[in-house]
Amino acid sequence: MAPRLQLEKAAWRWAETVRPEEVSQEHIETAYRIWLEPCIRGVCRRNCKGNPNCLVGIGEHIWLGEIDENSFHNIDDPNCERRKKNSFVGLTNLGATCYVNTFLQVWFLNLELRQALYLCPSTCSDYMMGDGIHEEKDYEPQTICEHLQYLFALLQNSNRRYIDPSGFVKALGLDTGQQQDAQEFSKLFMSLLEDTLSKQKNPDVRNIVQQQFCGEYAYVTVCNQCGRESKLLSKPQTVNRLYLGIFEGIQILVREPRFLA
Repeated sequence: MAPRLQLEKAAWRWAETVRPEEVSQEHIETAYRIWLEPCIRGVCRRNCKGNPNCLVGIGEHIWLGEIDENSFHNIDDPNCERRKKNSFVGLTNLGATCYVNTFLQVWFLNLELRQALYLCPSTCSDYMMGDGIHEEKDYEPQTICEHLQYLFALLQNSNRRYIDPSGFVKALGLDTGQQQDAQEFSKLFMSLLEDTLSKQKNPDVRNIVQQQFCGEYAYVTVCNQCGRESKLLSKPQTVNRLYLGIFEGIQILVREPRFLA
């Protein structure tokens, strides 16, 4: 931004040639620099007195809500952290947690699972006072279900472009520096979630894992001569436990098995 005195001189230059009765709205807006572009953070280090549209250094982080100041020390423009309209919210990669973030996004986009978790009772009611006003302390999820509720609520309603899943990862005791097997993580977490929700009284919450992630498979033998089928059904189990070996999978893709009577 140009020095303040230069801006003032340029803004009032028209006054040297325009008579008082000829002053228009455009002259007034020029004098008060209404149409100047907002200053860019990093170029303008503090609130610029020569530009009424300069919003640098006046607490602009408040636009994004109550956010830890430490997270903005290395950001030139906090406004760039704002979530764009109709866009999704991301998750911070804490090191080697991309597999966790992937599953969290997949589960979040399952509307039935999300709504069921929102119906699950939580200690958030203890965090609220009788008149509905928050107590003077931050809400901290206590259970796995509450951590999922909290993350899903932030993914749905946060004003930020991305959120930090550290609480969820810490609650599971995961090592952020070590890559885990994604399928194994999904299987174990779904087992934990299914066991946790099995204690709920609401059937829509209690049975959500079985309804959304449970299935069964069958071994089918077909006679090549008469076409008769013989089926052997498996017990119902969650989808991520339905294993298919690589060799068997390739065989199915390459050719159709044939059996003679």
